[in-house]
Amino acid sequence: MSKQKFLPNDKNKERLINMLCVKLQEEVFIVEQAEENADYLIIKSAFEIEKGSQCVVVNGEDIDLLFIMAASTNSEKVFFLNPLRGKAEDALYCSVNLNIAPHKRRNNLFLHEFIVCDNVSPLFRQGKKNFFNILNNTEH
Repeated sequence: MSKQKFLPNDKNKERLINMLCVKLQEEVFIVEQAEENADYLIIKSAFEIEKGSQCVVVNGEDIDLLFIMAASTNSEKVFFLNPLRGKAEDALYCSVNLNIAPHKRRNNLFLHEFIVCDNVSPLFRQGKKNFFNILNNTEH
């Protein structure tokens, strides 16, 4: 069964998460389960780990992680790895290299919440990644 068919079913998703939690805890991993949006917990955890590490790489397919990371830090030690499918090379982002002005950084978190539930932004009819680029390339 494909991920697209399996995960929309809430019971399937809950069982999978519970199984993963048990298995990871058995392997002595620290497990936190988000009650709402896991993206915020993932980025918050990365920032906590960063304090005691040389660097942290958040690996994920969801561009929302990059939105939250870029809006929350200007750290050179936190990276977002977006594994691409097929022959395309993986994309590695660091919020410092995104060159986002401080006033735009503050706006990104608000704008992320505005479009978070949509794969395509109703404002510009753009995907989230394109919307992020538009916001950060405008002069205003």
